[in-house]
Amino acid sequence: MTDYHFKKFLDLVEPNIEFDHNEAASRPDYSNLTNWAATPESDVQQFYIPDESFQVNKKNNDVDVFYIHPTGFYEKKWNSDMDRNKSAFERTEIMLANQASAFNESCNIYAPEYRQATYFAFFDKNQNGKKALDLAYTDVESAFDYFIENNNNDKPFIVAGHSQGALHAQRLIINRIQGTSLQERFICAYAIGYMIPDNLYDDLFPSIKRSENYNDTNCIVSWSTVVEGFKRSREKTPFWTPNGWTSEPMVQKIVSTNPFSWTNDSDWHLSPQNKSIINKSQDYDFTDQISIAHTGTKKSIGLTRVQEFSASLNDKSGLVETRGPLIDNIKKMKFFSGDLHSFDMMLFWGTLRQNVKDRIKTFV
Repeated sequence: MTDYHFKKFLDLVEPNIEFDHNEAASRPDYSNLTNWAATPESDVQQFYIPDESFQVNKKNNDVDVFYIHPTGFYEKKWNSDMDRNKSAFERTEIMLANQASAFNESCNIYAPEYRQATYFAFFDKNQNGKKALDLAYTDVESAFDYFIENNNNDKPFIVAGHSQGALHAQRLIINRIQGTSLQERFICAYAIGYMIPDNLYDDLFPSIKRSENYNDTNCIVSWSTVVEGFKRSREKTPFWTPNGWTSEPMVQKIVSTNPFSWTNDSDWHLSPQNKSIINKSQDYDFTDQISIAHTGTKKSIGLTRVQEFSASLNDKSGLVETRGPLIDNIKKMKFFSGDLHSFDMMLFWGTLRQNVKDRIKTFV
């Protein structure tokens, strides 16, 4: 999408009101299962697999994952009302299928629905967007507290999130896990697709290391994916610290690991064992960010026809750069810019699925 078209899109989704906490939907009660997008008992999209060669263990696993979905809300309001008849919830279902499903062999999956901040919140130059993100985080924290007290039963656990979900995951780790007794059961966090500035890491997470190897535990795993040579043009993005919100420059080195090698070197790595996936539906436009209503169309996930590509960490930016036949195919998509943010987990679905098992094996 060109800068011109992107600006036009932002104009379409910019809320035309000031943030008002009193105008938000009621705070969700997580003792009510309808406020969870996924639990081990809900047979929904987190149990999708590309084909029957993949094993699914829906419940009674030794490990839980608390999964925080990314932004799927594009309405001209600051926060979602969690209406399951709307497209925002349909996008949550899609993310359960193409992201949370990576955990469905090894973990009991718990995923709260929450009053997510609208997409425009990340581009707002005033305080409305940050207030919307604060509201969304209160739901995530409330859901996590309920999960720990009522579902986890003192088992080891993983935290996983993408994009807005990763931002909330970072905050959750600082507020609820680091330096508490929960850290003893904390296997790792996959906080993917939202920057962690390299120069802030040690201040934010003094007792939780960044991942350096495939079987590290009590650590944070993070990456953001682009095509080789791509540079993000956006100037700044909101970033939360215990001292409050900042606006961090996008052009700086971020904490990252290569999800093919699970190392932090800048070599090019290829993983023949990886399985990249795509969303599939004959009757749904996965690029539609304007529709409001849930379509109810049948969807699935499948393996990409072409699988081969390589990945390397850019030693200056920390971005995971990619190249190869699969990436060449993606480049042909209409309006494709070179940013693979939407594919952060789908591209590495198979190697992530294996890595979850590796880290659990080490921890347990």
